[in-house]
Amino acid sequence: MEEVPEFYADGIEINLIMPWTVALTFSVKGIGPEAQPKKIAIVRMSPEHAKVTTMLLKKQLKGYEMNTGSNINLPQEMYPKLGLSPTEDW
Repeated sequence: MEEVPEFYADGIEINLIMPWTVALTFSVKGIGPEAQPKKIAIVRMSPEHAKVTTMLLKKQLKGYEMNTGSNINLPQEMYPKLGLSPTEDW
């Protein structure tokens, strides 16, 4: 069986490279107050694949919340920094 590399990421940069490619750049936070995130992997896919991936990830996370009986809570100050609204039906 082929071994597949496994990574942990705590950051992501999303770029839509029109019209054919979405690039997801995963990173980990550097150590120390001045350290920059270290890029660990870039995953490229079509916009269609990215949309289906988003839909499936949303379904999995909602199922997790239903099965555990608890919501995944996020810090309120995160939303405006990301241009998101906490009231959006994610």
